[in-house]
Amino acid sequence: MCRLLGVVSRGALPLPEVVPGELPLFTALSERHKDGWGVASYPAGTGADGGDDPAPMLPLLRRGTDTALASNDYGEAVAEARGEVIVVHLRRASVGLALTPENTHPFVEGEMTFSHNGQFDLSDELRERILARGGRAPLGTTDSELFLSLVTARAGELSPREGQTDWALAIQHAAAELTALTMELFGRPPESLNCLLTTPGTLVAFAQHDPPQAPADQPAEVYDLRWRADHDRVLVSSTGYPQAGFATLAQGAALTVHRGSLRIEEHPPLGR
Repeated sequence: MCRLLGVVSRGALPLPEVVPGELPLFTALSERHKDGWGVASYPAGTGADGGDDPAPMLPLLRRGTDTALASNDYGEAVAEARGEVIVVHLRRASVGLALTPENTHPFVEGEMTFSHNGQFDLSDELRERILARGGRAPLGTTDSELFLSLVTARAGELSPREGQTDWALAIQHAAAELTALTMELFGRPPESLNCLLTTPGTLVAFAQHDPPQAPADQPAEVYDLRWRADHDRVLVSSTGYPQAGFATLAQGAALTVHRGSLRIEEHPPLGR
């Protein structure tokens, strides 16, 4: 189980200025989620709605396998993170998964980043069936990268919308496929598939979890993914600190926030 924080803001402000109240409270969650951290951002000037710069905009990424709250590198990373799309991940590793840079979120594929909060049962058969779909090949050993592989496979099968990859729909279809696979192989759904995906122009959030599998020592809302839209920013976050004015993303639903305009698209669960 991990913690997610994503923000889209007006102007390329330093992260501590965009989320001055929330960032220290979020970072404090690393007392429990202590197995690594990652910060990804995009520089200003290209990739916003209506932008015409054809050059790829690769995310700026910093990751560590130490505890964020006690890490000088993490402090430097969040202080230096500047951009209109930023994501932060605090990792609590699943049992048996190594604390290595390759297993540390966010994961990057070209211009896109992916961060996951949750876990699901693993087996050689599940891994083989997901990788046979032809998506991104994992660099590490986490279940999260298998989820990402399925997302990229689904993205390649969907027709582009307005010339762009429909990442929200790709995540929803990947989550449905992964849930069907885990039900078939293990008799239960994933504990959680909450995730954030970023591109130079968007932040996409998706929520799905199975309440009976949530940790018994955590509050019922531990896997809720919440969001808040203000005049100059849209913030998406895991729970664990006071979140006045936040809405909870519905199960199976996705949210796309567009850089530049801060336009929000709400995507209902599949079939609705």
